[in-house]
Amino acid sequence: MVLCVRKASFDDLDILLRVEAECFGEEAFSRDQLVYCLSSPDFVSLTALADGEIVGFVIGSAEKATEGSVGHAYTLDVEKGCRRQGIGGKLLEAFESALVKMGVRFFVLEVRVDNVAARRLYSKHGYKPVAKLRDYYDEGVDAVRLKKAAAAP
Repeated sequence: MVLCVRKASFDDLDILLRVEAECFGEEAFSRDQLVYCLSSPDFVSLTALADGEIVGFVIGSAEKATEGSVGHAYTLDVEKGCRRQGIGGKLLEAFESALVKMGVRFFVLEVRVDNVAARRLYSKHGYKPVAKLRDYYDEGVDAVRLKKAAAAP
Protein backbone atom coordinates (compact mmCIF):
# COMPACT_ATOMS: atom_id res chain seq x y z
CA MET A 1 0.00 0.00 0.00
CA VAL A 2 1.33 3.41 -1.01
CA LEU A 3 0.08 6.04 1.44
CA CYS A 4 0.20 9.79 0.95
CA VAL A 5 -1.42 12.76 2.67
CA ARG A 6 -2.59 15.82 0.76
CA LYS A 7 -4.79 18.85 1.25
CA ALA A 8 -8.50 18.09 0.92
CA SER A 9 -10.51 19.81 -1.81
CA PHE A 10 -14.15 20.35 -2.71
CA ASP A 11 -13.77 17.53 -5.23
CA ASP A 12 -13.36 15.21 -2.21
CA LEU A 13 -16.58 16.31 -0.49
CA ASP A 14 -18.79 13.32 -1.33
CA ILE A 15 -16.12 10.86 -0.22
CA LEU A 16 -15.48 12.82 2.98
CA LEU A 17 -19.21 12.79 3.75
CA ARG A 18 -19.37 9.02 3.20
CA VAL A 19 -16.34 8.32 5.40
CA GLU A 20 -17.57 10.72 8.10
CA ALA A 21 -21.00 9.03 8.16
CA GLU A 22 -19.37 5.58 8.32
CA CYS A 23 -17.22 6.65 11.26
CA PHE A 24 -19.65 8.76 13.27
CA GLY A 25 -23.21 7.92 12.22
CA GLU A 26 -25.69 10.42 13.67
CA GLU A 27 -22.84 12.47 15.19
CA ALA A 28 -21.23 12.99 11.76
CA PHE A 29 -20.49 16.44 10.39
CA SER A 30 -23.09 17.63 7.89
CA ARG A 31 -22.41 18.61 4.29
CA ASP A 32 -22.70 22.30 5.28
CA GLN A 33 -20.20 21.86 8.11
CA LEU A 34 -17.69 20.13 5.84
CA VAL A 35 -18.16 22.78 3.14
CA TYR A 36 -17.45 25.47 5.75
CA CYS A 37 -14.29 23.70 6.92
CA LEU A 38 -13.03 23.19 3.37
CA SER A 39 -13.65 26.84 2.46
CA SER A 40 -12.34 28.57 5.58
CA PRO A 41 -8.70 29.71 5.57
CA ASP A 42 -8.60 29.04 9.32
CA PHE A 43 -9.05 25.29 8.82
CA VAL A 44 -6.58 22.60 7.86
CA SER A 45 -8.24 19.74 5.98
CA LEU A 46 -6.09 16.80 4.89
CA THR A 47 -6.89 13.50 3.21
CA ALA A 48 -5.04 10.20 3.35
CA LEU A 49 -4.83 8.28 0.10
CA ALA A 50 -3.94 4.60 -0.11
CA ASP A 51 -2.97 3.59 -3.62
CA GLY A 52 -4.62 6.79 -4.88
CA GLU A 53 -7.98 6.31 -3.10
CA ILE A 54 -9.14 8.46 -0.15
CA VAL A 55 -9.31 6.26 2.94
CA GLY A 56 -9.37 8.92 5.67
CA PHE A 57 -9.15 12.57 6.55
CA VAL A 58 -8.58 15.05 9.36
CA ILE A 59 -10.06 18.51 9.83
CA GLY A 60 -9.16 21.12 12.43
CA SER A 61 -8.15 24.72 12.92
CA ALA A 62 -5.77 27.08 14.65
CA GLU A 63 -7.49 29.03 17.43
CA LYS A 64 -6.39 31.76 19.80
CA ALA A 65 -6.27 30.83 23.50
CA THR A 66 -4.80 32.26 26.67
CA GLU A 67 -1.76 29.98 26.39
CA GLY A 68 -1.13 30.94 22.74
CA SER A 69 -2.29 29.49 19.46
CA VAL A 70 -3.97 26.10 19.82
CA GLY A 71 -4.55 23.51 17.11
CA HIS A 72 -7.99 21.96 17.53
CA ALA A 73 -8.69 18.71 15.71
CA TYR A 74 -12.43 18.36 15.08
CA THR A 75 -12.59 15.07 13.24
CA LEU A 76 -10.17 12.34 12.26
CA ASP A 77 -11.68 9.56 10.20
CA VAL A 78 -10.34 6.34 8.69
CA GLU A 79 -12.50 3.91 6.72
CA LYS A 80 -13.31 0.83 8.78
CA GLY A 81 -11.55 -1.54 6.38
CA CYS A 82 -8.34 0.50 6.52
CA ARG A 83 -7.91 0.90 10.27
CA ARG A 84 -4.92 -0.34 12.28
CA GLN A 85 -2.55 0.33 9.39
CA GLY A 86 -1.04 3.60 10.66
CA ILE A 87 -3.26 5.87 8.57
CA GLY A 88 -4.76 7.74 11.53
CA GLY A 89 -1.28 8.34 12.94
CA LYS A 90 0.00 9.67 9.60
CA LEU A 91 -2.97 12.02 9.34
CA LEU A 92 -2.46 13.26 12.89
CA GLU A 93 1.26 13.86 12.31
CA ALA A 94 0.62 15.75 9.06
CA PHE A 95 -2.10 17.83 10.74
CA GLU A 96 0.18 18.73 13.64
CA SER A 97 3.05 19.58 11.30
CA ALA A 98 0.87 21.93 9.23
CA LEU A 99 -0.38 23.72 12.34
CA VAL A 100 3.06 24.05 13.93
CA LYS A 101 4.04 25.98 10.78
CA MET A 102 1.10 28.30 11.58
CA GLY A 103 2.52 28.99 15.06
CA VAL A 104 0.45 26.53 17.09
CA ARG A 105 1.89 25.80 20.56
CA PHE A 106 -0.64 23.24 21.83
CA PHE A 107 -3.10 20.75 20.40
CA VAL A 108 -6.53 19.80 21.76
CA LEU A 109 -9.27 17.45 20.69
CA GLU A 110 -12.30 15.73 22.09
CA VAL A 111 -12.99 12.02 21.90
CA ARG A 112 -15.84 9.84 23.12
CA VAL A 113 -15.05 8.26 26.47
CA ASP A 114 -15.89 4.84 25.04
CA ASN A 115 -13.80 5.19 21.85
CA VAL A 116 -10.92 3.04 23.09
CA ALA A 117 -9.14 2.75 19.73
CA ALA A 118 -9.05 6.51 19.17
CA ARG A 119 -7.96 7.18 22.73
CA ARG A 120 -5.13 4.66 22.29
CA LEU A 121 -4.03 6.41 19.07
CA TYR A 122 -4.02 9.84 20.70
CA SER A 123 -2.19 8.57 23.79
CA LYS A 124 0.46 7.01 21.55
CA HIS A 125 0.96 10.46 20.00
CA GLY A 126 1.39 12.21 23.34
CA TYR A 127 -2.12 13.46 24.09
CA LYS A 128 -3.13 13.51 27.77
CA PRO A 129 -6.63 13.84 29.27
CA VAL A 130 -7.34 17.26 30.77
CA ALA A 131 -11.13 17.28 31.25
CA LYS A 132 -14.18 15.06 31.11
CA LEU A 133 -17.04 16.67 29.20
CA ARG A 134 -20.43 15.38 30.32
CA ASP A 135 -23.15 15.02 27.67
CA TYR A 136 -20.75 16.41 25.05
CA TYR A 137 -22.11 14.48 22.08
CA ASP A 138 -25.61 13.85 23.38
CA GLU A 139 -27.31 13.26 26.68
CA GLY A 140 -25.39 10.48 28.39
CA VAL A 141 -22.59 10.49 25.79
CA ASP A 142 -19.48 11.93 27.42
CA ALA A 143 -16.17 12.99 25.92
CA VAL A 144 -12.65 13.48 27.16
CA ARG A 145 -10.68 16.58 26.14
CA LEU A 146 -7.09 15.67 25.34
CA LYS A 147 -4.15 18.06 25.04
CA LYS A 148 -0.48 18.01 24.12
CA ALA A 149 2.27 20.53 23.62
CA ALA A 150 3.47 21.05 20.08
CA ALA A 151 6.96 19.93 19.19
CA ALA A 152 9.41 22.66 18.25
CA PRO A 153 9.38 23.36 14.48
